Amino acid sequence: MKTIKAVVYGKEYTLACDEGQEQHLQQLVGQLNNRAKTLEKAVGKLPEGLMMIYTALMLCDELHDAGRENIRLKDELTRAHRQMQESGGDDARLLALEEEVADNLQALASRIEGLAEKLAS
Repeated sequence: MKTIKAVVYGKEYTLACDEGQEQHLQQLVGQLNNRAKTLEKAVGKLPEGLMMIYTALMLCDELHDAGRENIRLKDELTRAHRQMQESGGDDARLLALEEEVADNLQALASRIEGLAEKLAS
């Protein structure tokens, strides 16, 4: 396990991560701070704990939306597969949907990893 020093919403923390993940964790901390700053501009300065709760809720909401979008795309991909099988033809739309689903799955996996790292520290 490696550790990094990170400043989150003005307070310094020592965060643990797997070896080789230090830079990634610093990037996640940067994203967290950016979201907290955006929230602070919208609602004003809040106590640290409350700000982190609201920021975490914003992240969870985005993750929820990404999951719903992923389900929608999977459903659309399944329908496109059925249509292609029924028509017996090759469908360029199907390939585009597969790429979009793969991209969304990758983005969702990255978000989940980021949230897991934050929760572990």
